[in-house]
Amino acid sequence: MVQHPQTWLITGGAGYIGSHIADELLQNGSNVVIYDSLQAGLELRVGYLRAKHTTEIPLIIADIRDKERFEEILKTYDVSGIIHTAALKSVDESIEKRNEYMEVNYHATVSILEIAKQANVKSFIFCSSAAVYGSPNTEELIKESDPTNPMSPYGETKLLAENAVESYLSETGTNGSSFRFFNVIGSASFELSDNSKGNLVPIVMNKLKNEERPIIYGNDYPTADGTCVRDYVDVRDLASAIVYASNYVGKLPSAINIGAGRGVSVLEVISTVISIQKVDVIPILGERRLGDPARLCADISLAKKILNFEPKYSLVESISSQVKR
Repeated sequence: MVQHPQTWLITGGAGYIGSHIADELLQNGSNVVIYDSLQAGLELRVGYLRAKHTTEIPLIIADIRDKERFEEILKTYDVSGIIHTAALKSVDESIEKRNEYMEVNYHATVSILEIAKQANVKSFIFCSSAAVYGSPNTEELIKESDPTNPMSPYGETKLLAENAVESYLSETGTNGSSFRFFNVIGSASFELSDNSKGNLVPIVMNKLKNEERPIIYGNDYPTADGTCVRDYVDVRDLASAIVYASNYVGKLPSAINIGAGRGVSVLEVISTVISIQKVDVIPILGERRLGDPARLCADISLAKKILNFEPKYSLVESISSQVKR
């Protein structure tokens, strides 16, 4: 019997993370259908993937809140599973637009799950966030079993969506997980680069491009250099983990951390970008931001055990992939 390749519907597939997941899936022989409103995603990423893999990739330009359109797409394509990356993701903006974040990140996810159930889609991978942990007062690496205490509406909506996904995946015959991404950096190519206005590396790159000084928010944290410490995982490593999970036989844990398993300070990241770009600039020191934990780094032992996950890229390699052309 001929085994047909899997077809994965990727919501937010024209986005930074979604397009890298699509790239990795295509590289591994799967088919992809991209569903994206293009509010933050870029059509040129899809064009790049079509050319790279010499294949036609359907791009459905629609909002994930459009139930009829989503239902129509699941009927049109023989979808094996859904990888749900589409979301609003600004912590600061979520405070101002709490209702919209609840609608897009939580209620739309519930709707997608209901439609997927009706269409008998058994595999569902949800892209969640370390924001579900909030601001843990610990220097230890964060485990999936540690308390979840979101500090922002963004984190709250991700945790609520996780709960809905867990309920969906508790049914017999289903498989998938919620992947809690830490700080994602790096790029497989210029065309798939991060264009986010809220991520540290592109923020610093844009500051330097405009001949402005990058800002460090607080240098009096209880860390080695006084600046916040975070876990920076390369998007290519993340995409590999998702593809591994897409082929996983058996029941996955309900939540899995995806990080590098090591902490790097904000000062180190900014200094690395400055060094790679060979500019002479000193960052500006700003006030602490409300709710920023001193340290938030992933314990990735579960990902290593279940997904054979082993981050390949160093911080310098990841940042170089974004700034060196």
